[in-house]
Amino acid sequence: MANTPSIIAFTKDWNDVPTCTTHILREMGKTIPVLWINSIGMRKPSLASGRDLQRIAQKLRAGFRRAENKEHFLRVLSPLVLPKATSPAARWVNRRLLAHAVNRECSDSGSVRELWSFVPNGADYLGALGERKVIYYCADDWTKFTIYDPHWIAQCEATLAARATKVFATSRFLENKFRPLAGNRVHYMPHGVNYAHFAHALSPELPLPADVRNLPSPLIGFYGNIYDWVDLDLIATLAVNQPDWSFVLIGPVMTDITRCAGVPNIHFLGRRDQELLPAYCKAFDAAIIPYKLTDPRMESVNPVKLRELLAAGVPIVTADIPEVRGLSAYVRTARTPEDFLRGLQEFLTIQPDRAAISAERRADDWAERVRQIRQIVEAAP
Repeated sequence: MANTPSIIAFTKDWNDVPTCTTHILREMGKTIPVLWINSIGMRKPSLASGRDLQRIAQKLRAGFRRAENKEHFLRVLSPLVLPKATSPAARWVNRRLLAHAVNRECSDSGSVRELWSFVPNGADYLGALGERKVIYYCADDWTKFTIYDPHWIAQCEATLAARATKVFATSRFLENKFRPLAGNRVHYMPHGVNYAHFAHALSPELPLPADVRNLPSPLIGFYGNIYDWVDLDLIATLAVNQPDWSFVLIGPVMTDITRCAGVPNIHFLGRRDQELLPAYCKAFDAAIIPYKLTDPRMESVNPVKLRELLAAGVPIVTADIPEVRGLSAYVRTARTPEDFLRGLQEFLTIQPDRAAISAERRADDWAERVRQIRQIVEAAP
């Protein structure tokens, strides 16, 4: 057991929309014991929020249960901890609670415990879980989220970066942010893609989903959480300008969509399981990633959906965020509604070879990304 790794991972809730966290931990969990720790709370819940109250109830119920086996060697634990613990007393309580819950679940005496944190406040638990390596995997500039305390987040990140064995950054912006804090322990690691899953969109036998099958074409698609950084004004402008096109938005709505409510060719479908996404991608004639360039997070964003859509053979017009530039000839960047329309009309006119679009992303498969990640981590003392 002396050189056998086992992983304790602080991340989001297992049932949330899949992100890079999901893919990386599921891939590692095929061969390595992974204890996925559901959200440990980066903000204080609001008692005036129905969604927060529902989450509190779910956390309380789950907190008394043991870790749940999900697949291969991956298990999910929902610990009872105080959210956004900043006082010494609250942090002490959380460390004791979590150490007890983790040690109760782990029978890995003698193995090399790796503490992986995909969230900044994993810093509160350094040294409490018997870890011998610490990995900070940063996929967002957390200080730029309006719902979080930026000063507290920055302190957590500084602690993680100083003590991390390795820091992985999913964008050049984040790499440069952590370089002064962690030096050559920082590694740029762009996202991967579940290639075979999304390339299934090219299959002639794959049926189109019933809820989009009869929509007027061309069909312009987007999927992902619909937060306030999704430019709904832009989408409404595009839809009004092109009333014969169908705009399909897939994902949970987390912001006000009144701006789009009266536009008949905009269709909000709600969340769809990832298993269904290739079929929707097959229906898309083109896709958009309409993020607000005024949002300060855009400097650091590297959308996971970018490579997924390309693997499915879908050309994309996206907001001009740094990480998408130069990725593929089948990606157009845009800064104005006119840019988006021009890019979409170009792709709709030339109708690029979808198999060729997909083939470009074969080497980005998550299995290869995780192989690179594991090689870096295991080489570290």
